[in-house]
Amino acid sequence: MWRIVRPALGDEPGSEFRVEPLDGGAARRLTLWRTLRAPTPAELERFEHHMRSGERWGLPTLPSVEAAGFDPARESLWLVRAWQPGGESLPSALGGLQPIGLDLPIVHSLAEQLAHSLAAAHTEGLVHGRLRPSRLLVAHTGSGMRLSLLDLGLETFRRAHGQDWLRPPQVGAAYLAPESARPGPLSSAVDVFAFGRIVRDMLVTRKDDAWRGRWEPWVARATAATPGKRFGDIPEALRALRPVLRTLPDLPPPPPPNYELHPPVVESLD
Repeated sequence: MWRIVRPALGDEPGSEFRVEPLDGGAARRLTLWRTLRAPTPAELERFEHHMRSGERWGLPTLPSVEAAGFDPARESLWLVRAWQPGGESLPSALGGLQPIGLDLPIVHSLAEQLAHSLAAAHTEGLVHGRLRPSRLLVAHTGSGMRLSLLDLGLETFRRAHGQDWLRPPQVGAAYLAPESARPGPLSSAVDVFAFGRIVRDMLVTRKDDAWRGRWEPWVARATAATPGKRFGDIPEALRALRPVLRTLPDLPPPPPPNYELHPPVVESLD
């Protein structure tokens, strides 16, 4: 069915792979989640239903699911999605070789795309619940930076149907709101918290302190420990973020240390 080509960057070693169909075709992304037992047929059906939740909205930021199942040999649920050519995880993009940090238009674009995706999910009563940078893929396209949001529906399924047998990710604790430690359904406030942390990650890439003191109050409110002190929802958080981003100077990077302010004069041979 699928042939594993190589590992892909993911949350944990052995959790994501680049795969190709055995009968030929484009590459795909395979994601695995370890389980403590095999799911029942009804649980497996619910798992696929939850993971396909975002498909009906037609958002380009929500990659469609091509196949899902359970692998007894690996004791894992698995999911196959399209592979993004030229894409990378957000942590990889944030750690790239930018001379001064992420360009401001990229910060603005990624924040807008993520906010619109989360707002659409919340309108349908669906909370991501485990949002973190490694579940965001970014790719440069002819029309700018494109973002893809992974694993929407997984945490809702785990809490409702798999809390005792589907292992939660062992990473990303810094992006979990304090109330996430409690069992049961989650409110959209947990995604507001994670959204604030992710936007902060993008803003702190600026290396020359030109943005310092301008965005910190927004992040403090978005990531408040008490849900009632955060922004009421993602649209409110985005509306408050836009004027903050407009105040940030988008200056060119400074010259390198060996830059000569006055280039040497070359005498004419005439």
